[in-house]
Amino acid sequence: MEYDAMEKQYLANSNWRAHIANYVELKRQRKSNNSIKQYCKQQKIDCEAFKAWLKNIEKEDKYVSHVAFATAYLNCAQHSLDLLKKYMKTSELCMPLIRDSIVAYVAPFSKNDGRLTNTKWRLQESFIPASLKVIHEKICHHRDQIVAHCDIAPRNPRVGTIGITMKGAGYYWTDYQKLIPEFGKLIIAVQKNLKKYNQETFAPKEIYFQDPINSPKCADEDPGPPS
Repeated sequence: MEYDAMEKQYLANSNWRAHIANYVELKRQRKSNNSIKQYCKQQKIDCEAFKAWLKNIEKEDKYVSHVAFATAYLNCAQHSLDLLKKYMKTSELCMPLIRDSIVAYVAPFSKNDGRLTNTKWRLQESFIPASLKVIHEKICHHRDQIVAHCDIAPRNPRVGTIGITMKGAGYYWTDYQKLIPEFGKLIIAVQKNLKKYNQETFAPKEIYFQDPINSPKCADEDPGPPS
């Protein structure tokens, strides 16, 4: 009986989440101009319960964006940089590893979509020590204009009789090799500050999520799947 109750609760939670996803997707595709109240009326679900689940999803997004996603991307950046230091003599690996480290590091500082309509998340600049802001901005610049995109101006190309030469910074391995020591310090510093923030803000997570999702009580009842 206890297992059946857990199954029913899991199904109810899944259906509420499905309603949230359905509502957000309709808004994103602009297939619906309905307010929350109108959506709930059409779906025959409780409006206050729907709002409670919206609030819960928003809190979940803040939690996972910092504790899981930002932490994981910074760890990836660190791992790629560690591999780069280990295999720096293998020239074929240098550029792929530095590019991966740059992309992974900058990802949490970019504007990333949340699950709710028009919500974004990103790490704030307060995670970056003042002494390392210059290298942070440089890494972000390389990611935005050279690594993740193909802007022409930073490369400053010149077409000549021998082909195309690149006069700008960021195209050759020598442009990145000198950045590695400071970049390594930057990643470690942000990791440390993020860990401290997560411990102060979310740990233990039971406190962060202390508002019960079953308030109002109908938020704990199965609304059925979206129609």
